Amino acid sequence: MRHVLRISGGLLIAAGILLFFWQDIRETFIDRMNDRVISAYHDDSRPVEVNRLESFITGVDQSASYDMEGLAGILRIASADIEEPVFSGPVTEQKLKSGLSFVDGTDHVDMQNIPIAGHRVEGAGIRFNHLDRAEVGDVVEFETMDGVRSYEITDMFEVDPSQVEVMDQKADHPKQLTLITCEEYNPETLLFEKRLIVKATIIE
Repeated sequence: MRHVLRISGGLLIAAGILLFFWQDIRETFIDRMNDRVISAYHDDSRPVEVNRLESFITGVDQSASYDMEGLAGILRIASADIEEPVFSGPVTEQKLKSGLSFVDGTDHVDMQNIPIAGHRVEGAGIRFNHLDRAEVGDVVEFETMDGVRSYEITDMFEVDPSQVEVMDQKADHPKQLTLITCEEYNPETLLFEKRLIVKATIIE
């Protein structure tokens, strides 16, 4: 009996330690996956496969693979410690688990206003969780197959989820990025009630 209790106690302690460090473990695995995806993007190599352990820890479907043809580029914001793969649209939950995404299927890198959506992953420094650490004047880099484009953050504000006009195209305006993530979580409704919008204008 004592032996069983000792084993049970050890398992409970181990489970507690695992839960305590779970977000750190998850962040580490996602960072490693991101590094592989970015390296494959640079090398124009074959899709990056997701193994069973990575799928369990990160929530990314094991049947999914990072197809380089499905990647629009790599987004970097040094001031917010963001370096994430950006998938072509339309946005899906699977893509948001795996990185960032264009919103619509017709979105492309040469449009005037490029909307890029990303999840907040609470407790982990991945995706757009630290987007609010960026400030007006900071530089955003968007690397595509055509090279690296630099943008300067010009505005940061909150909107209601229904205010989709932030993604409107304005032909007479300079090219820009519109970065979108959730804001103001309501624990009673289990919903994010606002969207954080970060506007960045291209640096010519």
